[in-house]
Amino acid sequence: MIVAIRALILYAVLLIAMRIMGKGDLGELQPFDLVVSLVLAELAVMPMEDLDAPLFHGLMATAVVMFLQCFISYITLKSNSARKVICGTPSVIYDHGKFNIKDMNKLRINMNDVLGQMRLKGYYDFKDIDYLIMETNGDVSIIAPESKTAKRVKRIPIAVILDGKIMYNNLEKFDIAKEDLDKSLKKENLRCKDVLYGYIDENDKFVFYKR
Repeated sequence: MIVAIRALILYAVLLIAMRIMGKGDLGELQPFDLVVSLVLAELAVMPMEDLDAPLFHGLMATAVVMFLQCFISYITLKSNSARKVICGTPSVIYDHGKFNIKDMNKLRINMNDVLGQMRLKGYYDFKDIDYLIMETNGDVSIIAPESKTAKRVKRIPIAVILDGKIMYNNLEKFDIAKEDLDKSLKKENLRCKDVLYGYIDENDKFVFYKR
């Protein structure tokens, strides 16, 4: 009976914790989020296995992990640098006939993995796709024309502003002049902090989405 009551209490606490942390399906979790979920599950099991252990200890440990997760989520929300360190960045594995072997080795994936992901997305020939991207949560995104006669995607949009902050790394990497960005913002009568997401499209045109 005591085990059942403890299980009911811990189940309710874990449900509340997951709701507060705002997490979705496991397939959508970042690696750090998945680790936190596993830790919470382990913390819930311990008070049920050891009836001599105070239930309060399990609840306190769960509350601490939940607080840390919410705190780190807030940091990654506000800081692009922290987001890059904790969550990583997407990797372009395939780009118009060229494979990024360096990132494939870094991510420890091989051609069988890539081909398997392509088949799951409904593609069987690299000639039919423009980009294959490994997302930070381990999922694969494929950019391809709607049909063989449709216009091909020449280039992935290059992010220049995220959450009101300029992506200086991308400006340097893709040789984008900050003066051009400033001129485009001024033309749209926008300030950097007013922009939720800004990028350069495949036609080298700045596009901004306001908060």
